[in-house]
Amino acid sequence: MRDPDVVIPRLLSSRGFRLTRPRQAVLKVFAETEGPMSAAEIYSRIEGHRIDLVSVYRTIRLLQDIGVVRVAGSGPGFQRFELSEEFTGHHHHLICQVCGQIKELANCMLEGKALDLLKKRTLRSVGFMITDHDVQLFGRCANCYAA
Repeated sequence: MRDPDVVIPRLLSSRGFRLTRPRQAVLKVFAETEGPMSAAEIYSRIEGHRIDLVSVYRTIRLLQDIGVVRVAGSGPGFQRFELSEEFTGHHHHLICQVCGQIKELANCMLEGKALDLLKKRTLRSVGFMITDHDVQLFGRCANCYAA
């Protein structure tokens, strides 16, 4: 995994973007926080709210466009973001359909034979070559299941 504090500023610069104070603030939150976050959660974690929520959304969009942030989960009324797997490692998500909580599932369920079989069947049946995957499992978290 690569260090986002080193890679992202270089990438921004190489693409002609400045590392502005709002971008630094959003990147700091991503680097210091594990797990997916909504734009509002990112905004709430910025010390002193030195930037506005619109700047948070713009920064997230830019970081998505250059491939360092991805949508980690979405559902009715929520969308969460995290650093790309280049920085976090490969993982999947468990998403609560009631409260929107997202938990990371560290081990890939589609490694080895299961993924190979899926790739072969998909290529054979519909002519689609799988090059990557992202699994999101939906259900209820422990708190919502108990309620």
